[in-house]
Amino acid sequence: MSSEERGKREELENALKEAYLELGKEYYEGGFEDPLPQLLSLFDKITRLKKKIEEVEDTQTDTGRCPGCGAVLESGNIFCGRCGRKIG
Repeated sequence: MSSEERGKREELENALKEAYLELGKEYYEGGFEDPLPQLLSLFDKITRLKKKIEEVEDTQTDTGRCPGCGAVLESGNIFCGRCGRKIG
């Protein structure tokens, strides 16, 4: 995964964390009898962010995975960065 892709993923994960916090706060402070209608937009936002994170992760599958531990490999790796297994 390139540094640009890592940055994008980190940005999306931070936005997802903020959305979860916002959802919890709205639910807790809402005092709604039936909170679902008021929270649907946050549910949609969380779903969209999770999908975008999956899309970013899918772009890294082109580089392959370690046969030993399953870690995503960056192109040109000779050894796995997680378990140290020789690749190729």
